Amino acid sequence: MEETYGVYFGNQLAGKVQVQRQGLYYRFHCRCQLTGQVVCRLYVHCGENRESLGVVVPMDDGFGLDTQLPVKRVGEGTLEFFLSPKHDPPRETFVPIYPEEPFAYLSRLKEGFLAHQNGQTGVVFREP
Repeated sequence: MEETYGVYFGNQLAGKVQVQRQGLYYRFHCRCQLTGQVVCRLYVHCGENRESLGVVVPMDDGFGLDTQLPVKRVGEGTLEFFLSPKHDPPRETFVPIYPEEPFAYLSRLKEGFLAHQNGQTGVVFREP
């Protein structure tokens, strides 16, 4: 199976990614047109999963990246690709844990990690 998807930088179409499933892996072949003024990282988004594929580098009169990831890390379903400036810190949401209250984010607990902020214990989730 081989499919081609658009790559977006903000709301602008910047290039394309060819995705080929090879057994338990997805192989990604990305080519895009960027100014080169900012180092960009390519992300794939599938459902609730978001994975970094790496930094796009100069190649073929533009920028690109060739890599592969296990299907279980990416997920199966509709894939979306976007570029983000490398220097942007990931957005995180801190959800405090209160022993006497039910935790509303149980379905996302696998994605989070335990943290302490301002004397409060909670879970941090990285947002796409």
